[in-house]
Parts: sequence; structure tokens; C-alpha cells
Amino acid sequence: MQPTAPKTPRGIQEADVWAAADALLAEGHKPTIEKVRLHMGRGSPNTVAPMLDAWFSTLGARLGLNQHTQDLRNSVPTEVLEAAQGLWSVALQHAQQAADQALTDREAELQHSQAQLQAQEARLAQREEGLQQQKEAMDAALKLAHAQREDLSRRLDEMQQQLQERHALVERLRQENADQRKHQEALREQQAQELQVASQERQRLAEQFAGNERRMLADLDRSRQEVEKSKKSLQDAERKAEARYEELQARYLHSEEELLNARAANVQLQQSTAVAQERVQELKALLEMRATQPVAAAAVDSQADKQRTNNRSLQRRALSQRALRLPRK
Repeated sequence: MQPTAPKTPRGIQEADVWAAADALLAEGHKPTIEKVRLHMGRGSPNTVAPMLDAWFSTLGARLGLNQHTQDLRNSVPTEVLEAAQGLWSVALQHAQQAADQALTDREAELQHSQAQLQAQEARLAQREEGLQQQKEAMDAALKLAHAQREDLSRRLDEMQQQLQERHALVERLRQENADQRKHQEALREQQAQELQVASQERQRLAEQFAGNERRMLADLDRSRQEVEKSKKSLQDAERKAEARYEELQARYLHSEEELLNARAANVQLQQSTAVAQERVQELKALLEMRATQPVAAAAVDSQADKQRTNNRSLQRRALSQRALRLPRK
């Protein structure tokens, strides 16, 4: 009986499991799940176990032992056969448990070994990285040392150049200092001569200033006397101006009084003129009325006399008030 070859989800086929079990059996080993997996180099226990059970179920038929087994079953009592089957089932169960435990232990050992291997690889990688970093640091330090050496060499050359320049500068400064000293000596001599000339000039200026001061004091005395004379003249002029002002003030008051009298006379004249004009108008009106209405002449004359009297009184009062309101100059 040939095994079927269904494709399992993990890629393990039943034919592979059966072939591995046949090979183990031919080598004189009992096919177990772990041995089959080790022989194939792959596969999980959950996948290999049902395929191996199927292999065991067909093993008798494949070996031609089914008829012999049936004869043995017929010759053995039923109780013994059931007991043997029970023992076989228990043995198979214990064997399966032992195989599972061994497989679990093996997987744990493999996982532990793999973890140790990974840890060792990580340590090696870390060590390699550290060595690489140390190498890079040493390369950088070496490069920095070379750069510093070149920089120090360059700076040494520059310092030597600066030292030579400073020596030249010191020599030049010494020469300039000597020249400066000679120049200062010449300046001192010239300054001494100038001080002597300045002293003589100062003495001359002091004498000239003393003469000028005396002349200025004399001029100041004369100016003071002239100021006193001017003050006296100004006081006399002020007294004369005050007297003249009083005289003009008296004349002004007299002129104002005469002007008021003239205004009063003018007011009286205006009053008389107004009264005369009113009288003329009344006479004209009376003549006209007599010419047109002779009957009412007497009544009109009486009324006209009263009106004239009232008009004269009002005109006199108005002219008097007007004269009083006239401004005085």
C-alpha cells in the first residue's frame, strides 16, 4: 500500500514521513516522532505525529502480518487479548509522552543554544563594533597628532620668523631712540632760547600793560565825571519838562472849560432854531386851515397852542439831555 501524498500547510508530505520511518526501521531503529524529524531535518511534532500514526497503522499489512495476527488473536483468549491491547495502549501513550517530553527538552535545548549563539554573536558584533570604534578613534587620534605636529611645526617656523622680525624691530627702535634723543637735545636748546625770548617779551608786555592800565584808569575817571555831569543835566531837563507839563495841563483844562461853554451856547441856539422852525410850520398850517375851514379856526388855534407848548417842552428836555451826553475832550 502506497502512502498518499497530501500537501501539508508547512510543506511536509506524508510520503516523506513514511520514507523516513521505513529508513529508520531498516536501520533497526524504532521510528519515533523525534527520530523522524531528525532524519528529515524539518517538520513539527504536531505535523509528523498523525502521519507517523498512519504509517504504523499500515505497517502490518505492508509486512504481510495481518493473517498471522488474526490467527494469533483467535488462539488467544479474549481477556488476555484485551489486557494486552490495554498494556499496548498504555505503553504507546507512555512512549508518546516520553517522546513529546524528549522533543520538548530538545527544543528547549535548541532554543537555549540558539539564544546563547545569538548572545555570543551579539557580543562578538558589539566587540567588533567596539574594536572598530577604537580603530576609528585611534585613526582620528593619529590624524589629529599628525595635524598637531604639522601645526606645531608651522607655528615654530612662524615664531622663528617673528623672532627675527622682532630682532630687526629692536635694532630699528634702538636707532630711532638714539635719533630721538639727539632731536630732544636740540629741542631743549631751542626751547631754552625760546624761553629766554619769551621772558623778555613777557617783561615788555608787563610794562606795556601797566602803561595801558594807567591810561585806562584815567579814561575811566574822565568818563565817570562826564556821567555825573550828564546826570545833573538830565535832572534839570526833567524838572523843566515837568513844569512844562503842568503848564500845558492847565491850558488844556481851561480850553476844555471854554469848549463846554461853547457847546452849551450851541445847544441853546439849536433849541431856539428848532422852536422857530416849529412856529413857522404851525403858522403855515394855520394859514392853510383858515383858508380852507374858517368855521373851525378857533378850535384849531387853541389846539395848536397846546401842541406848541408841549412840543417846546419836549424839545428843551431832549436838547438838555443831548448836551449832557456830549463827550468832553
